[in-house]
Amino acid sequence: MARLCDPILCSGCTACASVCPYDCISMNSDNEGFRRPVIDTARCVECGLCSKACPVLNTPSTTHLPLAYAAKSKDEAVRSVSTSGGVFTLLAEHILAQGGVVFGAAYDADFKVEHRMVESPEALSALRGAKYAQSDLGDCFRQVKEQLSQGKKVLFSGTPCQVAGLQAFLDKPEPDLLLVDLVCHGAPSPAVWAQYVNWRSEQIADGHRPVSVNVRSKDSGWSTYSMDIRWPYGRNYLATNQEDPFLRAYTGVLCLRPSCHRCSAKGLNRCADFTLGDYWGVGEQMPAMHDNRGTSIVLVHSDKAKALWDELSPAMTVRQADARRCMEHNPSALQSAKYDAENRNSFMHRYAGEDFAALVDELLPKPAQNNSFTSRLKRFLKI
Repeated sequence: MARLCDPILCSGCTACASVCPYDCISMNSDNEGFRRPVIDTARCVECGLCSKACPVLNTPSTTHLPLAYAAKSKDEAVRSVSTSGGVFTLLAEHILAQGGVVFGAAYDADFKVEHRMVESPEALSALRGAKYAQSDLGDCFRQVKEQLSQGKKVLFSGTPCQVAGLQAFLDKPEPDLLLVDLVCHGAPSPAVWAQYVNWRSEQIADGHRPVSVNVRSKDSGWSTYSMDIRWPYGRNYLATNQEDPFLRAYTGVLCLRPSCHRCSAKGLNRCADFTLGDYWGVGEQMPAMHDNRGTSIVLVHSDKAKALWDELSPAMTVRQADARRCMEHNPSALQSAKYDAENRNSFMHRYAGEDFAALVDELLPKPAQNNSFTSRLKRFLKI
C-alpha cells in the first residue's frame, strides 16, 4: 500500500493527491476542519508516486544563506492595501505583464479561503493581504503544471509547506516558475475561521454575511494591525490584534494545524525563490525604513530571484539587511509555533458550542490594564 507521512506532520499540501495518476487520493476535512489525504485502497496500484512527492518524506536540501532586504513599495496606494510593504504586488504585476499567471490565497463569496489563479492586474487585489485560515488548494498544483506546459510564466505564492509541496510535486526545476513563500506563524483551522465569521456576524449584523473582511487592517497602524469586517448598511467592526478574539486565538496558538507545531519548512534556507514577511523590529534596526505603514522583509534565495529583484528595486525603497539579524523579532521564520496541548485541545473541542470571545478570554486571559496616566498617554499617542 502507498505510504503517506505521519498525520501529525502532514501539512495538507495536496502534493500526494495531485501526483496520483489514478485520482485515488482525496483531500477530506478532519474533525478539526483541516484537509487531509485519504487513499481509496480499492483503486490504489501502489505506484509509490505519492510517497515520492511528499515534502515531509522528502525534505528539500538547501544550504545557502539568502540575501536579505528591508523593502517598501514607492506606490503608497499599493502599500496601504498590502499586509506589509507591497512587494508581492510588484512581483505579481511583473509576471502578469509578461502574459503569465499568478496563484495565491483569496476569499470566496462566503469568506472561505481558497487558492486561485488570476490572469489580470484587476483581479490581483483578491490575492493581496493576509488570510488567517489554511487555504483550500483544490487542483492548483495541476493547474500550475498545465500553465507551465503552455509556456507561460507562473508565480505561485503560499505558505512554506505549500511551496515545498508544489516543488516536490513538479520534481524538477522550472525556469518559468517563481515560488514565493511567507514568514508563517501557522495555518489556522478553516472551521474555526468560519465559526468566527458566523459568530461575529450574529453579534454585529443579525447574522447577515459581511461584504468585506481584512484581518490585517492598517487603520490602527501596521504594528498594531486590526481586524476590520464590514456588513451592509454601515455596520462595521474594527478591533486591534490585542483585542479581537480570533486574532488572539491565532497568535496564541489555539487553532493551528498540528503540523505547524513541528514544521519541516522553517528556516532561512528554503526551496522558494523569495520569502516575504513583515519586518518586525525594523524601527530598531533601520529607523529610516519605519513609518508604521508597513515594511517588508525579503529573503532572496535563487539567482533567478536576484536578477528579478535587481530589475524591480527602483520601484521600491530598499535597504540590505543581515539575514540572521533581521529575524530577531520574527521567530516564526525559524521556529515552529509553540505547542500548548491543554489549551489547544480545550479550544478545539469547545469553540463551536460556546461564545467565541468568552472562550478565548478564559484560555488566554488578558494582562491587567495599566491605567496610570503615563500608560494611558502612551496608548493615546501609540508609542
